[in-house]
Amino acid sequence: MKFSKIFILSVLCLILTSVFAQAGPEILIPESTYNWGKICQNRTVSHTFWIKSVGDDTLRITKVVPGCGCTKAPLRDSVLAPGDSTRLDIYFSTKSYRGYVTKRPYLETNIGEEKTYLKIYSLLIAEPEIDLPLFLSPVYIDVSQYTEKPRRKAKFLIENRGDTTYTLTLVDWARDFFDVELPGEVKPGETVEGSILVHEDKVPFNFNHSLTFSINDFEETRYTLPVERRVRIKKGAAKNK
Repeated sequence: MKFSKIFILSVLCLILTSVFAQAGPEILIPESTYNWGKICQNRTVSHTFWIKSVGDDTLRITKVVPGCGCTKAPLRDSVLAPGDSTRLDIYFSTKSYRGYVTKRPYLETNIGEEKTYLKIYSLLIAEPEIDLPLFLSPVYIDVSQYTEKPRRKAKFLIENRGDTTYTLTLVDWARDFFDVELPGEVKPGETVEGSILVHEDKVPFNFNHSLTFSINDFEETRYTLPVERRVRIKKGAAKNK
């Protein structure tokens, strides 16, 4: 009987030791990889990663390393209580890159020395006008405003130069800044029109973001359109509708 009690106490001690050893801050990034797909050169695209504190102690993000000078990664909050979340906005400048490009931004935290990596990748197209099967026009969306009249809407065209009907699915866009209207499909030889509408509360601001859609081919190919806005009038002159 005495041996059984000692054995049970030993097992309980081991369990408690294990529990306390695992206690502390933990990080969860539900989506740590993002693919922009095909993009034109010399523009900026964006994507938001969400970071969650899933441990039982405060998570501190001590450093964010974008990976290179072509990538920026502003962090909304660096101290997260258990259960809290924050966003990490990634901005990638495509510059004159060609072909497949991969970047690996990473975070350093108070969990330990191990880094938490993200992965972003894309296919930079130097001559989009001859790329198949779709041609996007323009290759980036400019919704800039140069007069007092608010400019909120911009259109884009998608031309199908292939011999297959493609379903178009919106994957990602800067939801805080604009809404997107995207046709459901584009038939062979057809050109369809999409558009964006800037949110009223974002009319006074400059920004660089993007929208991404996919087609239903074998590779589920993605296309990304950079979206740029510049306001070049006196501050406060723009009037929202």
